[in-house]
Amino acid sequence: MDETLENLFSGLPLTFQDFMLIVMLVVVAVAIRFIFSWLLTNIAKRGVISPGTKILVTRIVDIVIAVMILIGVVGIVTASLVPYVVVFVIAILSLLLFYNEVREFSAYINIQLMRLKRNPWVEVYLPGIDKPITCRILDISPFNTVLEDVFGNKIYVPNTVLSNSVYRARQPHVVVRLGLSVIHGLASTGDFDCNKIVSKVNDVAREMLFRVDAENTLLKMIDPHRVEIVVSLVPAKLPIRASDITRLTTKLSETLKDYKPEIEIVRIS
Repeated sequence: MDETLENLFSGLPLTFQDFMLIVMLVVVAVAIRFIFSWLLTNIAKRGVISPGTKILVTRIVDIVIAVMILIGVVGIVTASLVPYVVVFVIAILSLLLFYNEVREFSAYINIQLMRLKRNPWVEVYLPGIDKPITCRILDISPFNTVLEDVFGNKIYVPNTVLSNSVYRARQPHVVVRLGLSVIHGLASTGDFDCNKIVSKVNDVAREMLFRVDAENTLLKMIDPHRVEIVVSLVPAKLPIRASDITRLTTKLSETLKDYKPEIEIVRIS
């Protein structure tokens, strides 16, 4: 039997012994791979490591095992090529391990070429997200960018995502809807002048460190008895706190009490 197998391999560059060594090498490597996978799965189930860490370690183990098999096979077939294979494998291994870092750093260079400025407020349309984010850029590092929204929350965005986003300059706004009673206004003040009401809102806004955006102020007549005024307020200081909104709505309610106001914060962005 052995002589028959040896005759079959006699015309090949590999001897029968070389072939058996390669088979044993592959079997041992695959067995080691399954043992490591089993151990990592059990450790992850116990919560010792995170799923992300498990994936990373599994990837490294797969790469190391593939390198071991490749170097082993080359060493069996022709030992003279081993140094070249080692250099090649190290290069490929480094590329695989640091692929994400290389991508993020390339995106970082792209962001620098886009001349995105820190601190000015912008509206960012991130890929895969339906609604834009009104924010400012706090810091741009080689691997990610830190954004801050109108509430002061920090958002860490990979540079590859940010470099594929769409931007436009936009000042943060607080949109307020005021529902006012015409009947109560006439009974309390003797008239119902929308310009005077907007002027009162403007006074309250300045006191609360906001500014009325006159271009985005809308007047809507619901019926002869009720009016809606939609006012866009630009904050003088950021981030916006819940206490700022509470003080603003309370002051508006007190100032417009003659009109039985209904106050709704429509949007903060």
